[in-house]
Amino acid sequence: MKENETKTQKKPGSKGGRIAKTILNTIINILIVLVLITSILIAVLSLTSKANDGVATIFGYSFHTIQTPSMVGGNPNYDGGDYQVGDLVIGKADGASDREYAVGDIISYRTENTEGEKMLICHRIVDKDETDGVVSYQTMGDANDTPDQLDKADYIHNYDIASVCYDNDYHGKVLSGWGKPLDFIRQPQGFFFVVLLPMIIFFMYEIIRVVLNAMSYKKSKAEEERENAEKDKDEAVKAAVAAALAEKEVSAPAEPSGMSAEELEQFRQFQAFQKMQNAQKEATENTPDTPDEES
Repeated sequence: MKENETKTQKKPGSKGGRIAKTILNTIINILIVLVLITSILIAVLSLTSKANDGVATIFGYSFHTIQTPSMVGGNPNYDGGDYQVGDLVIGKADGASDREYAVGDIISYRTENTEGEKMLICHRIVDKDETDGVVSYQTMGDANDTPDQLDKADYIHNYDIASVCYDNDYHGKVLSGWGKPLDFIRQPQGFFFVVLLPMIIFFMYEIIRVVLNAMSYKKSKAEEERENAEKDKDEAVKAAVAAALAEKEVSAPAEPSGMSAEELEQFRQFQAFQKMQNAQKEATENTPDTPDEES
């Protein structure tokens, strides 16, 4: 009875522990999914960036981090702009399309710095030239005093333009401050700490969880087998005792003469008790021992 009461008292705590464990596992699984999604996005951005001369694109949209304050404040004569350092600008990737851009459009275009490194510039078109059927554009940052190209021979062309960040049809999307984290994750060190290291930790956690669950299952299985064996043994003892007591052929010593009725009844009860003890002892000796619990 006390054992049953103890087990009953432990059930609520055990249930609470299972609920807490389920919540923890759910949170960890959600984090794993988020890390996987982030890993896939970073991989896609890196691959497309290498394939498109540094322009990272997904589903026709480019992702460009503002690196300088050249577009801060915008242009009072045009809409759009006012990009801060670290902002993530989502442009519409155009590639080398044949469309014509208009003065006032904000575009990102490919160029090289003084060291010959490829880079993207997100500036506004301030002039448009068409010579011999070839259209070219002059660009300038809203916060700059001089344009990017001083001579018409240096104007950019359609094949230089990577994406449109703002025009009459597409007003673009700006995620304030999200450019720096994205740039950090795209670096080897950032990818390791933000993506790879959490994946290693989660993977190790999953291995430990599987091992602990296997050990718990093995222990509960051994406990169940032990309880079943004890139950079977008790049933076998009870059956053997009942059979011995019910057996008619069991011989008993003759009842002594000269006893009163009360003494004779006590003698018969003693005989029955001895018969039951002998039968129980014999049944116990013939019943296989309970297997040891597996470790």
